[in-house]
Amino acid sequence: TSELDRIAGIGPARRKALLKHFGSVRALRQATSDEIAAAPGMNRALADQVQRALGAAPAPSRPAPDER
Repeated sequence: TSELDRIAGIGPARRKALLKHFGSVRALRQATSDEIAAAPGMNRALADQVQRALGAAPAPSRPAPDER
């Protein structure tokens, strides 16, 4: 079984397409919603759901603005 099996809306065909597109669940976990949505058979709502279910990669931190 795969972590993808527990995500509503991700059946065998989408799971196979995601794994083929990204190569692994690890790579999928590191992908952005835009990258996931661009995979075959995916859309933005499902991409957001996948990202939430897998634990989204932390957003890059931005440097604090200079206080002068």
